[in-house]
Amino acid sequence: MRKVLVIQEDIIILKILERLVTVNHFDCKAIRSLDALTIEDQESDFEFIITDILFEGIAPLEFVAQVQEVIPHKNLLVVTNMGQDKIKKEIFALKDITGFYAVPIDLDEIESTIQAYS
Repeated sequence: MRKVLVIQEDIIILKILERLVTVNHFDCKAIRSLDALTIEDQESDFEFIITDILFEGIAPLEFVAQVQEVIPHKNLLVVTNMGQDKIKKEIFALKDITGFYAVPIDLDEIESTIQAYS
């Protein structure tokens, strides 16, 4: 089964995204920080990583670079409370970013992206 990793500190958004992923027939691992990653997770090849970029102690671009380096994946979606255009442009300037969604999130748009890339 295709796997998705959701990394989101906000428990409500985490649960919403987890539900969206499972309804679309993906196996979902939902965690609140990178500290919760297991060795097995780091060896998995995720179809999608859906992540926030706001975590204490690490800059948003550094966090994205760390996720891209540490966790094998095909697509990376950012879902965040940090919706400034500057950050969005900087994130998209990185390689292999599939989508950027600022809160309030449009679940239909995220679902369409997941379906289109899977």
